[in-house]
Amino acid sequence: MQKALKRLGIHPSQKISLDVMLGEHFNGRLYGMDEEQIERIRALRDIVASYEKSHRTAVKKVACSRDAVSIFHPMMKDLEHEEVAVAFLNNSNAVLHTETLYRGAIAEVAFSPRDIISRALSVNATGIIVAHNHPSGEPHPSVNDIRQTEELKKACDVMGISLLDHIIISRRKFYSFSDEAETNI
Repeated sequence: MQKALKRLGIHPSQKISLDVMLGEHFNGRLYGMDEEQIERIRALRDIVASYEKSHRTAVKKVACSRDAVSIFHPMMKDLEHEEVAVAFLNNSNAVLHTETLYRGAIAEVAFSPRDIISRALSVNATGIIVAHNHPSGEPHPSVNDIRQTEELKKACDVMGISLLDHIIISRRKFYSFSDEAETNI
């Protein structure tokens, strides 16, 4: 990557990771860059964002965890706080609606099964996929994530709504409760 940066006329005083450089709050001055180089980084960030947006496939039907990740990853990967979003599905697993329902702190977000189920009923969903992000970059679930997923699963079962998955998103990785069988989804 350092060679590519040099070809762009960007010469950081120290090695820099792609995640850091393309991050929303990147400060090139900390890496010895002048204003022209910083502007090139901003342009590069815009190009990458545009490319990702144009090559994102619109998932109309969810068949596996990767389909679910393709819905949530673009909207959650760069957040510096945790959020919970839900994809509401019909009985063919086609996405009816996707919505961010909760915004939390840097390392925690709580959600209410009641609110999620209420919203699912209001859009006539028969299934849901819940996702939240881990800004730390480590997508493995916490004890609280597991507990909340189990509570949501029980509530969904009572209401006749399928909890198809709970996905944890980080910038480069994801964790799927249904793939990992962490809880009985």
